[in-house]
Amino acid sequence: MGWSTITPSIAGTDTLGLVLREQMQQQQRGQRGSPDEQTLAQTTSLRFTPSEARRQQNLAAFVAKTRSVDPENADGLARLFASGDVIEKVAPMIRPMGLRIDDLGDTYALWWMSAWNATQGLNPSPSRETAQAVRAQAGRALAATPSIARANEAAKQEFAEALLVQVMFIDAAVEHNRNSPPQLRALAKAIQQGAGRMGLDLSAMKLTEAGFVPAR
Repeated sequence: MGWSTITPSIAGTDTLGLVLREQMQQQQRGQRGSPDEQTLAQTTSLRFTPSEARRQQNLAAFVAKTRSVDPENADGLARLFASGDVIEKVAPMIRPMGLRIDDLGDTYALWWMSAWNATQGLNPSPSRETAQAVRAQAGRALAATPSIARANEAAKQEFAEALLVQVMFIDAAVEHNRNSPPQLRALAKAIQQGAGRMGLDLSAMKLTEAGFVPAR
């Protein structure tokens, strides 16, 4: 699970978790209506223009970070990255959900759904409605976290691509271990811990077509 140590350089991800929890609670109480124009304008700041050079630097850094704690998984990452532009290959896979690889709100939403599903031992393709609801939640929270909203293009791209790499491995791990409940439980625990480092308690929420809501 060394790949789970890949963390973005943008500060404030723990604060982001607090914002997300507060928004879920407000939504549960019916205090949040449809996004206003200001919120929509803020979330557009999460879009970035990918750079191929930055991507190569990011992928190399991900391998190096993983190698420091898990050489075997680092070798797997290196082989995966050498097979082609794995980030670009994700784009057509998430397009039906209305998500993009060059939008931090979209990639965070994808990671959030993938991580939560994995803690349930699942690996479904979310509906477009569900994905868009989670994207709206993620976009509002990211835009409300100053260190993230004000991040430069390089930092946004690094964060987005770190999330996408984690999604690839989470989904692959769930599929690989789908017939092994003990392994799925171990995977769920590792993902819970990784999400916890980003300020999220995945056990305290559930995924619905209206987005994430408190589990209790």
